[in-house]
Amino acid sequence: MTGVLLRRLRDLVIILVIAGTMMFFVIRLIPGDPAQAILGPTARPADVAALRTSLGLDGSLWQQYLSWAGHVLRGDFGTSITYHQPVLDVVAAHIGPTLTLAVLSTVISFVLSVAITSWQAVSPRNPVARTLDRLSSLGMAMPDFWISLVLVLVFSVTLRWFPSSGYHDLLTDPVAAVPALVLPVTVLVIGQTALFVLTLRESVLGELPLAYLRTARVKGLPERRVLLKHVLPNALMPLVTQLGSNFAMLVGGIVIIESIFVVPGLGHLLMGAVSTRDFPLIQGVTLFVAVLFVVVNLLVDLSYALLDPKVRVA
Repeated sequence: MTGVLLRRLRDLVIILVIAGTMMFFVIRLIPGDPAQAILGPTARPADVAALRTSLGLDGSLWQQYLSWAGHVLRGDFGTSITYHQPVLDVVAAHIGPTLTLAVLSTVISFVLSVAITSWQAVSPRNPVARTLDRLSSLGMAMPDFWISLVLVLVFSVTLRWFPSSGYHDLLTDPVAAVPALVLPVTVLVIGQTALFVLTLRESVLGELPLAYLRTARVKGLPERRVLLKHVLPNALMPLVTQLGSNFAMLVGGIVIIESIFVVPGLGHLLMGAVSTRDFPLIQGVTLFVAVLFVVVNLLVDLSYALLDPKVRVA
């Protein structure tokens, strides 16, 4: 286990260095001058040049990169051009809504996928189970923005059951938070549940013909017990891997949902930073997402090693 942890930590450092470097130079391809965007089109060239110097944008790209990397190693991600606050403070203020959506939708999707797949395995000819199986493929095909618009039209505009936008902290005001979270969480649950069901179904189908299950059935164990005690513990391992990578990508790719439902999370923050060319904030958000992606996958790898002894010697 120690060897697995050390190798994963080594990979974490390498990935962060590569991701941070690529992110820094790709951001510089965004057209427009941040100093000019801040001061406006009528600003004097001298004022624009002075602001570029204060923002650290007057040197070459490599000079800017080395300066940025040095500050990051010291824990200084710079100051947001838009918010005039340290980047870490701005990210910390917006991470709560994103994590709330990601955690709630992932947990609900995991529970639903296990329940649906178990039902399909125990009662494969049940018409409801077969319908849910077909709906899983349909859920994968429907884009999130289309589902969001349909839900808003039906449940917000027509029925007026849930608000179409807004966000309240779930811990401080759950009564106001739950109705506002229903629609965005539902959109994320539809896509994730479809993906998890397909992943788990393939894993379960791969376990069912194995010899150890035939032995369990010969001993007289009912099919439901065989599924819950023997099939699911082994079949869940690929889903755990899928769960970790999907959660990390969800945090970084939730931009559309947060924009449609006006949720003040990282996706909404990143969209605003790109439109205002807030380079320090863009770099801080993207690097944070990269760190989260690597850390979540590290935890998944470690849990996988705990579940499967063969991984520990890999």
